[in-house]
Amino acid sequence: MKKFVIRFLPFLLIGIVYASIGEYFLSELKENVSIEEVTELQKNSDKELYYGRQVLGNSISNYKVTMFRKKQPEVMTLGQSVTLQFRDFMFEPFEQDFYNTGLMSRNLKDIEYVTRLFETGEVKTPKFIFFATDLSLVLNPSFLDKQEFTRTPPTDRATESRSHLKGIQKVYLSAALRRPPEEDFGFGKAGMEGKGYRNDGTYRHKPNIEKFIEEKGLYNDGELSEKLEKKVIPFLLPMKYDNSKEKRLLEILDRLRQLNIELLLYIPPYSDTFFEKAKKDVVFMSFWKEYMNFQQKLIELDYDVIPFTTPGQMGLEDNYMVDAEHPSEVFCAIQLRNYVKNSGTTNPFLKKLTFIKVDKLLSAKTTIPIAFLVDDASASLREQVIESIH
Repeated sequence: MKKFVIRFLPFLLIGIVYASIGEYFLSELKENVSIEEVTELQKNSDKELYYGRQVLGNSISNYKVTMFRKKQPEVMTLGQSVTLQFRDFMFEPFEQDFYNTGLMSRNLKDIEYVTRLFETGEVKTPKFIFFATDLSLVLNPSFLDKQEFTRTPPTDRATESRSHLKGIQKVYLSAALRRPPEEDFGFGKAGMEGKGYRNDGTYRHKPNIEKFIEEKGLYNDGELSEKLEKKVIPFLLPMKYDNSKEKRLLEILDRLRQLNIELLLYIPPYSDTFFEKAKKDVVFMSFWKEYMNFQQKLIELDYDVIPFTTPGQMGLEDNYMVDAEHPSEVFCAIQLRNYVKNSGTTNPFLKKLTFIKVDKLLSAKTTIPIAFLVDDASASLREQVIESIH
């Protein structure tokens, strides 16, 4: 036994040293800061703090649910990643009451669960919800239907030993990953660099913005056209309109109405480049026709609806999109402002929105089609934009 211990001890020490050095790197990159700690600091910070783990993984549903429960916002977004560019100042003067829960709820089951939280009083009922009724909510099949945070409670990878072991392997294999950024803007390798989720729950597309400036405004499709052609996620065959999902969605919307929550529904845009190709796809257009009928049904049911559009239909270029299916924050601001000012809505909440900051930012020299660049981490990018003007 003694000989075994003597022989085994060096290996044990090597393992301890290996793990200790790995944990040191995770700590330096602030990858091991828990979601509980991150959300608490973001919630109480006047400074913009970004959350974006690059090693351990973000556990997005957990992160969003945790902040949602802490803030219990009076003004919120609900839906997929297409909502992530609707920032707090777009809902002026209610910025302090706002939180973007985008990617918290991935499907109807999640949205039903959130609705029950309001109905039971477990979470304070908001005054207003910006609700993205994207095609996944009425599409069959949708891979997102299996990604409920209600089915399996989400975990925090910063507190999981298995995730730490995988993370340690990653940092050992990548010198670039081990290197902390020169400036620190938040939590996690990406967050420290200024890429990730802001205090208000919105997402900063740092690499996309940098590439946009470097390439002087070229449009990025994001491979969506290729996905449609190959019929891979999100365009899985048979790609049918699901009437049973429509019924469930309408029931949820009615329940939210019964809670006296003001709603603005959002049919997300596509780029002109993608949509022109999509219109030639028979399977897609068969679904799309019914989806547009659903949009009309929502309008006839007296919901406020920002309808489907492309940048071209608004007199804009495709470079106002982050990619083929994700509108930029500038595009989102224009959509929201135009709807409130031009639709004749009687929604009492929407009529109180002022857009003073939005109007000022839209005319600012540093605003580019993809971003307003008002983030704390955008100082050097603002300088690049000004230099390019002169």
